[in-house]
Amino acid sequence: MSKKAARRRSVKKQKAASRQTNWLLIGGIILVGVAVVFGLLYLALQEPDPVDLAGYCENNDGACVFLGDENAPVTMVEVSDLGCPHCNDFHHESFQPLLDTFVSSGLVRWVALPYALSNITLPAAAASMCANEQGAYFDFVQSMYDRFDGTNHLSRTSIDEVATEIGLDMAAFSDCVDSNRYVSQIQRNQSAARIAGVSGTPSFFVNGRMIEGAVPLAEFQARIQAALEAANSGS
Repeated sequence: MSKKAARRRSVKKQKAASRQTNWLLIGGIILVGVAVVFGLLYLALQEPDPVDLAGYCENNDGACVFLGDENAPVTMVEVSDLGCPHCNDFHHESFQPLLDTFVSSGLVRWVALPYALSNITLPAAAASMCANEQGAYFDFVQSMYDRFDGTNHLSRTSIDEVATEIGLDMAAFSDCVDSNRYVSQIQRNQSAARIAGVSGTPSFFVNGRMIEGAVPLAEFQARIQAALEAANSGS
């Protein structure tokens, strides 16, 4: 074999080896891609199912507080934190008008899911459920927002002052608060809200459709009206 022919044969071998290497590389990339896709699918399947917060409240006795006709065509779930400035805004700007227009008329059932964004507000949230034992959840919450000042209103002294102002049996209330009776329930509420997509407060669900933030009163009214129309049309 001539030297020229030998060189041609060597070049062919090198090209063939290069093509084989390229296909091996492409095959490896494809396999990695498939593994990544299946890995992501596996992780997605491990995520908990979305939670219907209205259903969660209905099915977990003592988890939430209800106001209004249980047969109302629209259910509105509120997730608020007693240390949240925008929750404070909502309770001073929109809450009462919505109650007067929709809850009092039997069109909306209001569901409050007691909640805490952090351990700082957890004791106040638990205390609100102690007030609920005496039928005073909404009075307690509104009075806490009435003295909202960032964090000082969340102190135990402030909590006790509010309980006294709204006429609670202080012996029963203090026993409930001191025993941390509702701390674990608030923590379960936190988990349910997180799974339902709540990442901040206030958050609302109007027949399952989420509203994030203290939007203007007109937007709340429009969203509720749309839910009423959908309920009436059967859609």
